[in-house]
Amino acid sequence: MTPKADKKVAIITGGARGIGAATAKIFAERGFAVVVLDTLESNVCNEIKAKGGECIFIKCDVSNEDQIKKAVDETVKKYGKIDALLNIAGIIVVKPVEEITLEEFRRLFDVNVGGVFLTVKYVVPYMKKQGYGAIVNVASISGHIGQVRHSVYGATKGAIIAFTKQLAVELAPYNIRVNSVSPGAVDTEMLRSDVMEESKRLGVPFEELKKEREKDALIPKWADPKEIAEAIYFLASDAASYITGTDILVDGGYTAK
Repeated sequence: MTPKADKKVAIITGGARGIGAATAKIFAERGFAVVVLDTLESNVCNEIKAKGGECIFIKCDVSNEDQIKKAVDETVKKYGKIDALLNIAGIIVVKPVEEITLEEFRRLFDVNVGGVFLTVKYVVPYMKKQGYGAIVNVASISGHIGQVRHSVYGATKGAIIAFTKQLAVELAPYNIRVNSVSPGAVDTEMLRSDVMEESKRLGVPFEELKKEREKDALIPKWADPKEIAEAIYFLASDAASYITGTDILVDGGYTAK
């Protein structure tokens, strides 16, 4: 058990970098003990500890059921509870549909949808036992609108939005809230990598293409990961105590056009 019995505990998948790392830092700054799950090791826990926060890292593939079960059990063994589950881990394939392999299709669904299913499957029994909890799943604008070369990725994110609503109904009697966040373009390594590939394909300089892509939103810039993390924190916090089954678009107005 943690020395401070009143300290809240959050599990964060995909917490090694990008939106996940920003979320881990914000939750730690606001008094949570954070458990970071990721296949990639990073310095995020050291940064959190250097500022007096509490963080543990567990190397974990969210599509691996045994690893998820072990990580959840380890968290409860250490802290005795799980206040918030934040499903941020995800991968992307940007290709014409006819070029996507069956292996890529399955991997996208295994990680993006299967990972959310598995964490929920193993966290919910503990939340039911303690009588409360908050789950926030990260979807995408790709789950709301059609985008070129995003067919299967968009399908996984649409599935997350639907799964979130179903869970909200199923878990409401147990005082467990379930919501999702749909980011637009966020300045992460994943997005930069995708735009760099497009830059090479089109023969357009990266910075020039980035400026063009930023104009897609009403607020003409890529979001800082912290801006998405703030929305995730809000939905997991007591400030959102009357919100469940909802998806919040954090897209700079991209889908409002």
